[in-house]
Amino acid sequence: MTRVKPGESKQSRCTENAGQAAAELPPNQVATRLFPIIGEREPEPFDATTWRLEIDGLVERPLSLSFDDLAALPHVTRTGTIHCVTRWSRPESTFHGVRLALLLKRAQPHADAHFVRFVSGRGHDSTLRIAAARKEVIIADGFGDGDATEGAGATAGPLPPEHGGPVRSLTLTRYFYKSVKWLRRIELLETDRLGFWERTAGYHNGADPWREQRYVAHDIDPAALRRLLDARDLAGQNLLGADLAGATLEGFRLESANLRNACLRGAALRGADLRGTSFCNADLRFADLRQTLIDGADFDGADLRGADLRGARGRPASLAAAQFTNAGNASGVGPPSCRVEGLDWNGVPLDALLPAELAFLQERGVLSS
Repeated sequence: MTRVKPGESKQSRCTENAGQAAAELPPNQVATRLFPIIGEREPEPFDATTWRLEIDGLVERPLSLSFDDLAALPHVTRTGTIHCVTRWSRPESTFHGVRLALLLKRAQPHADAHFVRFVSGRGHDSTLRIAAARKEVIIADGFGDGDATEGAGATAGPLPPEHGGPVRSLTLTRYFYKSVKWLRRIELLETDRLGFWERTAGYHNGADPWREQRYVAHDIDPAALRRLLDARDLAGQNLLGADLAGATLEGFRLESANLRNACLRGAALRGADLRGTSFCNADLRFADLRQTLIDGADFDGADLRGADLRGARGRPASLAAAQFTNAGNASGVGPPSCRVEGLDWNGVPLDALLPAELAFLQERGVLSS
């Protein structure tokens, strides 16, 4: 088995250019006007009278700002493109907020403060180098698309809770997991600290969409993987970035396995147990998925063109930015559409399913119109 090296782009090895991204988008991203809800959906309870944003760590003057304190500070407007690691991009997204640089100027970081850690009220966090954070980040409390330029005094509606309101950190130069929802703390650190998604799901700490820094592949020992394959049991295994192209996995147990960013192109999975398996950003083109169990499987960002899902039982948990057809591609060129005849996926969340894919599944009777 070929292993993916840390920092290597999985797409550069395993996929060809799908022709779907506009020239101004990073590689393998799809433009949409939707604003899908990815990751945690339940916002932190908010009370404007008790809410505080703490700025501490390696600073001379720790700050504790109320919501009114933050709202009274000079605001700027940032318009740009959101890039989600699950392959969707939302151009012309406008946020309003306070420059992080202004807050850091007031807090006076120590000379040995080299990193800025953003922490949510839910315990999620992510870290950026202080030089990049000063330049890139605003502390956003407003959202409103339209014609806007950066400047003080801009007005906008409140940032919706499902998208991180009342306050989130925002950087439009990184994959969106680097912009932390429900922000409650900004901590200055001497050394880097991996964030929640970087620690728990193998997300790349750099998060540069132009370099496709989506994941750091798990170091899979070939001998150990061979033993698992011989036992026909991959249940619960961390196979992030695994190269299983063309593998024969018929009838295997793969429930709750982590196959994020894995290459399963042309793999034979007929009758396999895929319940709760993560196929986020996986290459499943031309895979045989007939008669599989797929209850709770996560297909966020997965490429299912040319795959055969006929007879699959159960409903996936998520289809955010999943690709079944070439209908949404600018060129219309690529593998044939996924075989989905006879499936019933009514009840699956559709808020993050891209329009061309939704129309395709409705035309095939998989979803009600």
